[in-house]
Amino acid sequence: AERPPIDADPIPYGHKRKHEMARYSKRHYGQPRWHLRDPKVIVLHFTAGPSYQSAWHVFASNAPNNGELPGVCSHFIVAKSGRIHRTVRPTIRCRHTIGLNYTAIGVEMVQEAGSGSHWADEQILHRHKQIHSAVRLAAWLKQRYGIKMRNIIGHAMANHSPFFKDLEGWRNDHTDWLRRDVKKFRHRLRQVIAK
Repeated sequence: AERPPIDADPIPYGHKRKHEMARYSKRHYGQPRWHLRDPKVIVLHFTAGPSYQSAWHVFASNAPNNGELPGVCSHFIVAKSGRIHRTVRPTIRCRHTIGLNYTAIGVEMVQEAGSGSHWADEQILHRHKQIHSAVRLAAWLKQRYGIKMRNIIGHAMANHSPFFKDLEGWRNDHTDWLRRDVKKFRHRLRQVIAK
């Protein structure tokens, strides 16, 4: 799969945040490191916000989440326009999915929560430029890292991933990208890969 156009727009992720990520990883995975090596999972999210800029600022703020640092972030954000923004290099761990941050690349799609997760997933699936870009990005990441189709999942599916582990006993309660909607995403992904 060909690399789609990607705009680099990095959030601040300096020594302090890397140190926080290494400490978080030690607590939750028993691994005192911030590097992301050989990722096995891609997790699909939606931002529950109105714009790319609002998501970028949340990620850049590095505000504590569940009482811990670092703050949340994701590697890529796909805008409603279809523009793909890389906010963190996929060689660095991002805190986007409990239990999988040690091995997962996070892909956010800009979308308000609105009338619930299925409704929001459907808005993205019917927004041609955005879903086309998200699928192209997933196809490229899948091929680049040798990620299996079954390990391209929604945040709502994370607790059931074979790679899920959390030494603190934390679990995800997010409902973005439900299984039935991820099946539709994977169907489109197969079509792109087959071309």
